[in-house]
Amino acid sequence: MRIFNISGGRTSAYMTIEHYKEGDMVIFCDTGREHKGTYEFLDNIEKFENIPIIRLKHELGFSGLIEKRKAIPNIFQRFCTVELKIKTTRRYLRSLNILEYESFIGFRYDEPQRYLKRKKHWKKVTDKFPLYDDKISKKDIISYWKRKEYDLNIPAILGNCDACFMKGENAILAIYKDFPELAQKWIDDEEKIGKTYLKGVSHKQMLEKSKLLMKQYNLFEIEPKFNCACTN
Repeated sequence: MRIFNISGGRTSAYMTIEHYKEGDMVIFCDTGREHKGTYEFLDNIEKFENIPIIRLKHELGFSGLIEKRKAIPNIFQRFCTVELKIKTTRRYLRSLNILEYESFIGFRYDEPQRYLKRKKHWKKVTDKFPLYDDKISKKDIISYWKRKEYDLNIPAILGNCDACFMKGENAILAIYKDFPELAQKWIDDEEKIGKTYLKGVSHKQMLEKSKLLMKQYNLFEIEPKFNCACTN
């Protein structure tokens, strides 16, 4: 069995479209914190490519998970990725008695650090990296989507959880400058648990800081501070 892990971004979508075969399974794990443009992009993949996407969601959701754990995830303890994506996918596959499979992951050739960190063979799960093997880089992905009749209509920095701590303070400030309405759920998390996602600064403080920014940042040019491996 071949399992494609699609995050809702351009790269994993490219991998899925170019390598999908009838009978494969395509899985998107919804944390509930994605930008609405991500869901629209997934809808269009199904519409234009005729590729069915299985959408999974943890029974507790993001907020429910941190309430249960009484903790806030951070760059050192990324239990959100583990619980909301990795374990959610594995539980679903086990429910179908799928124990041995190939897991397709969209790491590009220009992301060697992600590839080398992840590259391993589990006892019953074999990770596959078709984009890395084919030497596909970011410029190839950009060129590909320029030729398509639809696209992800949000900046890449808004992909995955919209104000994830892995994006870093500067990126989150720029995001809140344009999209202040995204902040409240993150603020609620921190106030409920009494801890912050980023050391030394809360989302409430970042929201206030963003209002004082004089420069208008181009979100399409902003990169996350930390390398994210938010995939299944």
